[in-house]
Amino acid sequence: MIKNVVFDIGNVLVDFRWRELMKNLNLSKEAQDRFETSVFGSCWWHDLDHGTIDEKDAVIRLREDNIEFREAFDLVWENRDKLVKPYDYAVSWIDSLKEQGYHVYLLSNYPRDIFTLHANVGSFPFLDHVDGKIVSGFVQMIKPDADIYEKLIDTYQLSASECVFIDDREENVQGAINVGMQGIVFKTYEQASNELKQILAECNYSEPCKLKQNMLENTSRHTTCVQ
Repeated sequence: MIKNVVFDIGNVLVDFRWRELMKNLNLSKEAQDRFETSVFGSCWWHDLDHGTIDEKDAVIRLREDNIEFREAFDLVWENRDKLVKPYDYAVSWIDSLKEQGYHVYLLSNYPRDIFTLHANVGSFPFLDHVDGKIVSGFVQMIKPDADIYEKLIDTYQLSASECVFIDDREENVQGAINVGMQGIVFKTYEQASNELKQILAECNYSEPCKLKQNMLENTSRHTTCVQ
């Protein structure tokens, strides 16, 4: 029986809209393409997510790696409070699940200081609607490593087999499946909500509940900064 629904945050409950932000700041397509790999896809951003580097040191490294786009980086960083925007369906989706008797949790890779900033500016209107959360930057663990899923399970005394996890990255969903959860790869709200309804119906109204066995081929490859 499924009792718990676990959501990723970025690109599931909020739109990680860095490219739109850069367009709104009148930054070039060249800068946007560069930042996709040299900032948001960089090892320093990964380390921020992981909580293994503080924000001040990460900014120094990112500015060094983007010397020719330093002004663009500084402008984006000054406006980092606008990096995400909650999806219209986020609160109502969670509330609907709560009304049906499910517990709802968040499990997200997110830099500690940026998470706090975004929470303070109202980017996460659903925070008060969930039963708990584990955020990578605060616990120095990161998806898809097993320990962060186990941290959620241990902290809230959950059973993995009673959880379904929703994330936009296949490797993170596979990480959840590996510890015994069900998993949904988020593509659109309609697709994910329909898959969730199907899993809840199959697992809660039919016997036996069969765990999703589609082993996802893509596995996470962590980048490591050479210092």
